[in-house]
Amino acid sequence: MFLTLLSSTAKGDEQRVRMALKAANGGDADSQNKLGVYYEIGASVEQNDVEAVKWFRMAADQGHGEAMFNLGEMYEQGRGVPKSLEEAVALYKKSCRNGCKCACKKYRLLTGEEGEAPEVPF
Repeated sequence: MFLTLLSSTAKGDEQRVRMALKAANGGDADSQNKLGVYYEIGASVEQNDVEAVKWFRMAADQGHGEAMFNLGEMYEQGRGVPKSLEEAVALYKKSCRNGCKCACKKYRLLTGEEGEAPEVPF
């Protein structure tokens, strides 16, 4: 029973990745960000920071706020890219302007400039 359940879960994970990959290759920013997360944490794919950055960047270049935040974290931590707090702050600021509250918090934390955080319409 357990092996059958495990096998069907693995097939479901493969299907989820295939569907996300197809949509991402078609330019869907949500799917690109999702694939970035899969690669960042190694969910249903082998963990790969460089591949995660690639997908986050594709989505961020389309204005996807969450992907901008995720890419900012990769720069902040130096995962898959050279560590750059300057680049991370710039991405957090853009992400904040796109409505990502976590990015607003990170921006304020890294800059220490409470009044400089972009205004966000929530």
